[in-house]
Amino acid sequence: MSVTIGNGVTSIGYKAFEACTNLMSVTIGNGVTSIGEDAFYNCSSLTSVTIPNSVTSIGEDAFYNCSSLTSVTIGNGVTSIGSSAFRGCTSLTSITIPNSVTSIGSSAFYDCSSLTSVTIPNSVTSIGSSAFSSCDSLTSVTIGNSVTSISDGAFYDCSSLTSVTIPNSVTSIGSSAFSSCDSLTSVTIGNSVTSISERAFAYCENLTSVTIGDSVTSIGDYAFGGCRKLVEVINKSALTLTKGSDSNGDVAYSALEIHDGESKIVNKNGYLFYTHGETNYLLGYTGTSTELTLPENYNGKNYRIYAYSFYHNDKITKVTIPDSVTSIGIYAFEDCFSLTSVTIGNGVTSIGNNAFEDCDSLTSVTIPNSVTSIGGFAFTWCDSLTSVTIGNSVKIIGNNAFYNCSSLTSIKYRGTQAQWGNISKSDAEIPSSCVITYNYTGE
Repeated sequence: MSVTIGNGVTSIGYKAFEACTNLMSVTIGNGVTSIGEDAFYNCSSLTSVTIPNSVTSIGEDAFYNCSSLTSVTIGNGVTSIGSSAFRGCTSLTSITIPNSVTSIGSSAFYDCSSLTSVTIPNSVTSIGSSAFSSCDSLTSVTIGNSVTSISDGAFYDCSSLTSVTIPNSVTSIGSSAFSSCDSLTSVTIGNSVTSISERAFAYCENLTSVTIGDSVTSIGDYAFGGCRKLVEVINKSALTLTKGSDSNGDVAYSALEIHDGESKIVNKNGYLFYTHGETNYLLGYTGTSTELTLPENYNGKNYRIYAYSFYHNDKITKVTIPDSVTSIGIYAFEDCFSLTSVTIGNGVTSIGNNAFEDCDSLTSVTIPNSVTSIGGFAFTWCDSLTSVTIGNSVKIIGNNAFYNCSSLTSIKYRGTQAQWGNISKSDAEIPSSCVITYNYTGE
């Protein structure tokens, strides 16, 4: 079904085509100046629409839940995009916002889950609350130089967004504006921002570096709470930030370093490295490979796998850790649900708490002789794990290290039975039915 709206029509009224579920295409005439509220609400078969230059406003909910809409062209006459105008357009892959637009309404593109990139032109002064919330395919956002405020939840749960630069025109960042943007690794906050609201960047679990602009005077509660990999804070402001402190929105809670220079984080073929003092850290991986062989070294030196480095990466299936790695940090591979194989190099001396928790596709693991400690909950809930080989240098197996490893039937220990007895492991939760082999010499 298709509809052509003639040039003599000046407006499309309230709910004019609501729930026309068989409507596949519409041609809007050049006389139309406004598209009313709910005009095409729930037209679930509509695939594309061109809004002519004559239109000045797109009403609230105008194309809400047009779930088959893949393409929208917005004419140069439009000055405002109403609240929830394109909400739930889950097939929409791209949108060009013309320079005539000055405001984007709240929830305007909420849950446009196929949208991959957005350029907000310099004409826009305000981005409404939840405007792009839950656009979980959105990888790139360019924010124009006239935007003065980023409202509450504007980019909440944009889980594919990797970096954000907030221009100098912006003076305030609303609560939860970028919260739960799981792929966000760096943020630069412009020099006109005076306030960062509560939870603005909370639970950005891969955020490693943030630059605080020189005009920031307040950071709201938990603004950076849950950003457990935020090791570098570049502070241009007059705020006093203290490592390990939960003041100023937890921004420095996990910091290894606070400084006012350029970022020291280096991207080496998708691997993020940071050097603090004499120690090199692998912070995470931004590439797309599913089978990973970690770098042999970093600048010719050994390195540590930092806490949460690969946390919740549900795409990687295989990891090879070289001999140059000296430790595996806490939660480093937690929730890597697809991980079936891990090879741990002979330089690793410690496996942190919860390091492989809930890796429920992992079937076997070999812990080399170099390892002296296995942290608490290190392999808990690895319910496909059937076999573990443990080296003869282990002195501690932490509490609940193998809790709920319901398939674990075999531990192959490279030391003697007497050595095994001397390991501190009383609460390791090794299944009572697990067979322990001593003096194991196999691969």
